[in-house]
Amino acid sequence: MAEPGSRLQPGEVVAGYEVIRVLGAGGMGTVYLARHPRLPRNQALKVLAPGLVVDPAFRQRFGREADLAAQLDHPNIVAVQDAGADGDLMWIAMQYIEGTDAAALVRKRGPLPARQAVDIIGQVAAGLDFAHGKGMLHRDVKPANMLLTSGWADGAGDRRALIADFGIARSVAEATTLTSTGAMVGTLAYAAPELLAGVTPTASVDVYALGCSLYELLTGERVYPRPDNISMMHANATATAPRVTDARPELPHALDAVLARALAKSPRDRFPTCGSLASAAASALAGDPTQARPAAHRPPEPAPEAARVPQPWGPTGPPGERTWVTPASPAVPPAQAAQAPSTPGKRRSAAVPAMLVLAVVLVAVLATVAVLYLRGSETSSTTTTGAGPTTTTGSIPSGASRTPVTRSLVGTWTGTVVGDQAGFTVSADILAVGPMSATVSYPQLGCSGRWSERSTSGAVTALVETIDVGTCVTSNIELVANADDTIGFTSTYYSTSQGRTMTITATLRRN
Repeated sequence: MAEPGSRLQPGEVVAGYEVIRVLGAGGMGTVYLARHPRLPRNQALKVLAPGLVVDPAFRQRFGREADLAAQLDHPNIVAVQDAGADGDLMWIAMQYIEGTDAAALVRKRGPLPARQAVDIIGQVAAGLDFAHGKGMLHRDVKPANMLLTSGWADGAGDRRALIADFGIARSVAEATTLTSTGAMVGTLAYAAPELLAGVTPTASVDVYALGCSLYELLTGERVYPRPDNISMMHANATATAPRVTDARPELPHALDAVLARALAKSPRDRFPTCGSLASAAASALAGDPTQARPAAHRPPEPAPEAARVPQPWGPTGPPGERTWVTPASPAVPPAQAAQAPSTPGKRRSAAVPAMLVLAVVLVAVLATVAVLYLRGSETSSTTTTGAGPTTTTGSIPSGASRTPVTRSLVGTWTGTVVGDQAGFTVSADILAVGPMSATVSYPQLGCSGRWSERSTSGAVTALVETIDVGTCVTSNIELVANADDTIGFTSTYYSTSQGRTMTITATLRRN
């Protein structure tokens, strides 16, 4: 058995897993290729850094998060298959993906071809949206956590991208202060401003990090390259996002608009889902700039599913409805200056003023982040109307008007699906009208795509839904703008598994 903090050697055993070799190391721990103790297969075994596991609260939280992560079964999520403790070592066994990660691919090849970058982001987005629909955030989305099968490197075979480290990132984020180690700079490079402001995170923090990752895959550089924690935090809170076309002039300018929205300082101004970001990027490359236009300010949004933890085995309630338990999640603690060890004599007296100066600087930076974030939120909330009712009973309420409605439909709309399929939500981000264009996602299904208008008559708009991410099928959409500030949604499509045409409906309400 190795001592805590020392690197395991080939042949050493942890909880029955025999170490073969090191796969990688980072601020959260070291990942080994290991033989499964009972099955004829290899696993990726992550042994957590010893500084994390000394906290009893962290050990309990890590166990809960690992249990939740183990329930995520999606082709674009690295499966968590086992977790536990072996003496002073805490470990988690994950699906082994033979290949590389997106960060390593960029280091080896430089900026990726745009279609490859968008394809990776689209696949990862499908996994993230699926997890958000199950009530889990990632909070450490970055290219190093995007694992790629060998087909990306050798050009042969399957090209699959998977997001790794669910069940670890959240626990570590809650146990680690921003100034505890220089390794945290890598995480801060993708941290949304609200994380730094101490605001309880939502799925939008993963949207922001996914936007940072897309920029890095396209340019080979981080959005805000800074040498230390303080300047990195300040850049995330105040700096204007760079244009990707400044680094790569051959790319369409529509991608600038996509990234500007993904990296917006206020969560309300970002894409509503990771899939809608990926769809907008794909549309920008395909020459459809209307899919990439910035969003108007939206009213305060309700807590998304990503911030809600379902009861064991998912939602409860009758078909077509979801009942969630929403615990009081602790806010990310503000950064605190690491205190120097207590030593006698002059070295201690010299260290105290230095730490006081660092503490004052950190407090000032965090105060600036919080003020700017809250000011942006207030601006957003005062430029829009309030949200609609919170209950839904169907796609077109009894007696709803089908006459033209003059108010703007631009904005984000969501509703619960009923009909031939049920129990999941549809989220549409209407970007323009006349003709209508929109991105759409089904978070629980891991699907996202776009709507293109075919025709309109009064309050009724017919569209074609094209799926860009996931395995959902193309369908025909009808939207009815109702006088009660709702939209009736009807989707008709052919199911090969059922051998018949299926219809689903929902009442969409403005977020």
